[in-house]
Amino acid sequence: MKFNKNKMVFPQITSIGDSGLIVVFGEKFSIELNKKALALDFELNKDLPEGVLETIPTLVSLMVRFDPLTVSYQFLRDYIDALLESNLNVDLSGGRSFVIPAVYGGNEGPELDEVADIMQIRPDQVISGHSESEQQVMMLGFSAGCSYCGLLPPIWDIPRGKKINPSVPGGSLLIALRQTVFPASNMPTGWRRIGQSPCLTFDLGKDPNFLLKPGDKIRFEQISSAKAQSIAHDKLWETLEK
Repeated sequence: MKFNKNKMVFPQITSIGDSGLIVVFGEKFSIELNKKALALDFELNKDLPEGVLETIPTLVSLMVRFDPLTVSYQFLRDYIDALLESNLNVDLSGGRSFVIPAVYGGNEGPELDEVADIMQIRPDQVISGHSESEQQVMMLGFSAGCSYCGLLPPIWDIPRGKKINPSVPGGSLLIALRQTVFPASNMPTGWRRIGQSPCLTFDLGKDPNFLLKPGDKIRFEQISSAKAQSIAHDKLWETLEK
């Protein structure tokens, strides 16, 4: 861990047990730090050292899991240090892009009106603002396939709810803090639910199991409840990438 007097210096690399390390780019989330974490993940996976088992980007960091019998922590630390010194000028704009169908409001989005009141706009403006915004998948976490997407414009910087909903369904569109959380399975949440997609982004029967990955771009497209019910789920993934 690096220190400069009383101020921590980033990025920093620290070990996680005997088979992992984490590269942290900052203490507080920003889209710039997230881009650095994704850029390091991209560069590392271009020529992955033997013994590296998995890389896991988060909002402001990258975790690397490795086999200590094949590669040492010190080797990986030096390898990553060299990548960081190269400034990681990676253009993430050429990645994959998806259009995800979603139903807004009603039973599928019971907190849409509440979000509109907080934002001091009409519900239809919430829908148009959300569906017209291209968002980046910044990380997967909390549960399998759950995507954290953003950033939405500043008007979307609304707080999480005061109460925890013990279970929202997979495919929910959950809003707070200029982000959309898009879970792939039922989970508890304090985020506000404004819509529902028929698309579940995690499937053990597919290879790969995850539709989305960090760095992907997504946009939600409003559809009717009837349209959502008519979608053939087994072929849905193949229709979404644009």
